[in-house]
Amino acid sequence: MTRRTIPTRVVETGRLARGSSGQGVGWLQSLASRARNLRAQLVGINERLNTPFKNGFMSCVMGEQTFIANTARTLAIAQFPVRPDNIPAAANIALLVNPIFLAGETYRIPIMFTPPGVFHAQFLVVGIEAGFTTFANNARPGVTPLNDYRQQILGLEASRFGFVPPPDVGTIRYTWQRQVLGNFQTVMPFIPYFWNIIDEKSGRQYASDWMPHGALLNTRGTAGSVSNAVEGVAVSTATNHDSELFEFDTPWQFERDAQVSFLFRPIMDLYQIATEDPQLPYGDSPGEFPFIGVNDRSGGRRVQQATVRVEFHGARYYTGQDVLKDGAFLTSSDNGRDR
Repeated sequence: MTRRTIPTRVVETGRLARGSSGQGVGWLQSLASRARNLRAQLVGINERLNTPFKNGFMSCVMGEQTFIANTARTLAIAQFPVRPDNIPAAANIALLVNPIFLAGETYRIPIMFTPPGVFHAQFLVVGIEAGFTTFANNARPGVTPLNDYRQQILGLEASRFGFVPPPDVGTIRYTWQRQVLGNFQTVMPFIPYFWNIIDEKSGRQYASDWMPHGALLNTRGTAGSVSNAVEGVAVSTATNHDSELFEFDTPWQFERDAQVSFLFRPIMDLYQIATEDPQLPYGDSPGEFPFIGVNDRSGGRRVQQATVRVEFHGARYYTGQDVLKDGAFLTSSDNGRDR
């Protein structure tokens, strides 16, 4: 991880003195003015050396929200493409699905900055995980990261490079907005989104408009390998990070009682296959068609979920106010500092 270092020193560039000694007419700074500037610089350095905020402790503040599939609402997808790159007529199937979250909706994820200490946020990380917590009546969690880009599932029909096939194998025909959990399709479910941050007390927003998901560091899958039964070779694949660790231009200070909301706005729907649908979402032959799945229902039901996790990374600073457990202070123009 590379961190930008904010310059904290003054680079002297020299002083151009323009007077009547053969030079053009201009302004010449007096010695008294220079002395005042030097004194101000010394006072500033002394304040920085003696401030209680000169050294902080690395810390992280996290907030998350879990979206459970709404089994009371069932939608029908008439033609769902199991193999969207090839688009064979036989690979389009009808599905009954339950929504987990929908595109175009704005979801507020609350984040509480509790005492002690003032938190200076420097970095932001957001990740989405989705899957099941029980499988075939067994407590077997299968919650995995969701990418924010399009990627193929590893298999005989999938790309060896981890991403979509290169042009000599296939091309991207279109992007399907409705994402369904499971490995019965050749393209992995993925959720691109927009985001913003708002301070609930002051109403201050980080950006005046929506920010793209590509600006963030998002959780990714791990490297893997697949054996090609036709050629008899093992091909290594890996998922790549296409985002940087998001760094605030200046550390964002959150007080001891700060209440912040992360605004999450997906631009694709996320569904699970409904319990009454005969299509099974998971099996041993990912991406193949026809797909032979395993009955994953627990107690005759299927309820999957997705979790959006937001992490603020930075430093926490403590003062005597935290030692005395005074809590947060508000500034009043009449009485000075009030609780």
